[in-house]
Amino acid sequence: MDKTDLKSRLLEMARADFDAAREKFQSLAAEARVSGDETVERDQQSQAEAAGEMAAAWDEAMHDDEARLKRLQEIDFGPKDEVTDGAAVLVDDRLLVVCVSTQEFDYDGKRAMGISPAAPIYKAMRGLGEGDSFTFNDTAHEIRAIH
Repeated sequence: MDKTDLKSRLLEMARADFDAAREKFQSLAAEARVSGDETVERDQQSQAEAAGEMAAAWDEAMHDDEARLKRLQEIDFGPKDEVTDGAAVLVDDRLLVVCVSTQEFDYDGKRAMGISPAAPIYKAMRGLGEGDSFTFNDTAHEIRAIH
């Protein structure tokens, strides 16, 4: 498995999330501005305040996405022989990449997703190797491969 390509794919997804959050934040921040040299209707002021509150939420999302990007850039995606940070783990028929949380995506014909080291499933399989089994949510799973 080409983990360089996998890392690039994860970075691409994280950058797209960051760019979308930044764009939404900038749009809402612009809507929240009220010019001080004109009379403002109560409705306009209310809409500006609501846009400001939404902009603050998107600002937080943007910073979360920025932190995910930084983590992805720093993590060691080198070859692994046990479930640890940077491992790509084939669990049953799904590829779980221990890095940051992502939405599910298709990678090399498999369902894949990034998981955080804080994820409960990671805690259930941390330190295991290829061929090991573990139970998560009352379901047995097999680690078919580790990259």
